[in-house]
Amino acid sequence: MDNLKQELMEHLPPIFAGRAVDSLTGNAVRWRTIQNLRSQKKIPEDCFMRQGSRKTLLVRAPFVEWFLQYIN
Repeated sequence: MDNLKQELMEHLPPIFAGRAVDSLTGNAVRWRTIQNLRSQKKIPEDCFMRQGSRKTLLVRAPFVEWFLQYIN
């Protein structure tokens, strides 16, 4: 898992558009799934930022930490 964490931290930008998660992860993580889990309060809010009134951004460090716990 440490290797996967390191690779994700190196590959993903520090902050990125939620919609980009599909392409950035080779569709291993889908934005639609992230949105569903977020609506069920299964993802910490510190994984997200807002840009303006509509665009949701993902914050790499807390998102990667959550994702690695989620897949275990």
